[in-house]
Amino acid sequence: MKARNRLFLIVPALLLLMLLAALPAAAQSSASSVGLGVAVGLAFPQGDTPGITSTDWRTSFNWGFYVNIPIISTLHLTPSSELYRFEGTNATDFSLAFKFIIPLPRFDLYVGLVPGLTAFQDLLAPNVGILAGGSFRLVGNLDLFVQGKYDWIFESGDNLRVLHVNTGILFLF
Repeated sequence: MKARNRLFLIVPALLLLMLLAALPAAAQSSASSVGLGVAVGLAFPQGDTPGITSTDWRTSFNWGFYVNIPIISTLHLTPSSELYRFEGTNATDFSLAFKFIIPLPRFDLYVGLVPGLTAFQDLLAPNVGILAGGSFRLVGNLDLFVQGKYDWIFESGDNLRVLHVNTGILFLF
């Protein structure tokens, strides 16, 4: 039980440190640009359902791609797809994030709601999640982001939870 509580403290602290360590001097200007991105990270599944077996908190490599679509400067829609594994079997999340942007002088912070679907073997299950992260300009039209997302996957009256920790790049048009 203590190890899980430490994980919930360590992961957000690491995300914040990674973001603060690489802050650029230029202000973030991605609020009006559509972008295409790719991300890599780790997934930590927890719990079981009748159709999805999981070993609690066993780490899985996680990767995905997404499109960032600014609606207004403080609201972005982000359709995405993430691939990871449960007990050696591939799983894919298809999501549409509603990201609320907090623009700051040197970087942007964001929080959001993430509804979607999880495909696992012959199963297609709804999921919903929350996310938080930050992004900043690396060079020209290339941004770097760090984000954490916590999903609940619903299947046969039960639910499974997955913590995703990602970092990635975003190419802005």
